Amino acid sequence: MAESSPPDRIAITIEITPEEKQRIERLAEQKGVSPETAVRRAIEQGLETVAPGGDETVEVQSGSFLDGIEHLVGSVDGPSDLSTNPERMEGYGRS
Repeated sequence: MAESSPPDRIAITIEITPEEKQRIERLAEQKGVSPETAVRRAIEQGLETVAPGGDETVEVQSGSFLDGIEHLVGSVDGPSDLSTNPERMEGYGRS
């Protein structure tokens, strides 16, 4: 007998390709979860890019903080040793 869903969930049916099924199964195996859980997590991740009202798309970037500001690196003029030269910090933080 099939496992019943918790009362706060509804069941939906979709058609996927055999390749998509294999990808889901591989992902589930890599993550150590059931295929259903892998699909739920992928849906949640995809929905995070949509605003709650569904009108706007929120830009979600993966990677490090530096990856997100890479376009700003080198865009400011100033001494190249500002963060490493102790002389440049002289008096900083004092009232």
